[in-house]
Amino acid sequence: AAYGDLGLSAQYRWYAPFEAVHHAYISYVLSPEWQAQLGIHQVPFGILPYASHSFWFGATYYLGFEDDYDTGLKLLYERGPWDLQLAFYKNPEYVNSSRAGRYSFDLVTSGQQANEETNQLNFRLAYDWRLSECLKVNLGASVEAGQIYNRITEGMGDRFAYALHSDLVYGDWNLQLQWIDYQFRPDNPPGVDPRTVQMAAFGFPFLIAAEAQVATINLARTFSTGCHLIDTVTCYADFSKVFPRTDDSHTSTQLVVGCLLVAREHLYVYVDWIAGENMWFAGGPGIGLSRPESDEWQSRLNVNFGLYF
Repeated sequence: AAYGDLGLSAQYRWYAPFEAVHHAYISYVLSPEWQAQLGIHQVPFGILPYASHSFWFGATYYLGFEDDYDTGLKLLYERGPWDLQLAFYKNPEYVNSSRAGRYSFDLVTSGQQANEETNQLNFRLAYDWRLSECLKVNLGASVEAGQIYNRITEGMGDRFAYALHSDLVYGDWNLQLQWIDYQFRPDNPPGVDPRTVQMAAFGFPFLIAAEAQVATINLARTFSTGCHLIDTVTCYADFSKVFPRTDDSHTSTQLVVGCLLVAREHLYVYVDWIAGENMWFAGGPGIGLSRPESDEWQSRLNVNFGLYF
């Protein structure tokens, strides 16, 4: 909804085992260049709006660095080729840190895993570099810093991440490149392994390496079919790999290959195959963990229909 310079955007989702807010915020146009958003909105980090093309997103989504929504205040500045976003988030979309039924991947608490996110700052700067009529490159850098509150020790840890990202469009081709470095340093009680932290979304908690680097390489091409029923077909190969920097760990890999079919701008059909090694949601126990099944590749096929009206 919109009224003058004031705007409202909200989305609530019902899944089979749970329901959750996706985003909910009010916006205000401060000037032709500046806009403010207050509420639950997308965290400005990395390639936007998504560092992927597929239904599954990339490994960065499951680490909380892609399509993540938290509660706070964001300022957006656009002037010419420059895009600047600054944000402060007091907490994730839910104050209840034990809730695993959520859309965004965040730190969650259960048992001895008692860490939750708080007091987060984000800075993202990007530049649209148009080299020709058919070649455009979006170059950017992002920084995220915040605290980690432990409910058992009542102490504060910290977390930090940065990303270098490039989103290149050449005609019908799209190449996305991104490098992320992150670290979580919680104030755990004695006996809790500091090499891992617990994340959750969609009702399932799991462990990830507390420190890692993540590489993303995605390639896609869009075809105009000229068909009466199907407008465009976008075929893609999205690859991401996690390199943990902790002892007793193992790399995690995710590869998604598939196509998106768009029919009359209303029906969107994803047909894609996801394969992963030691990769959560592709069949692995977590991300960056060292387990006996770490070397086993697992995969699944997905078909998703979305009708927009």
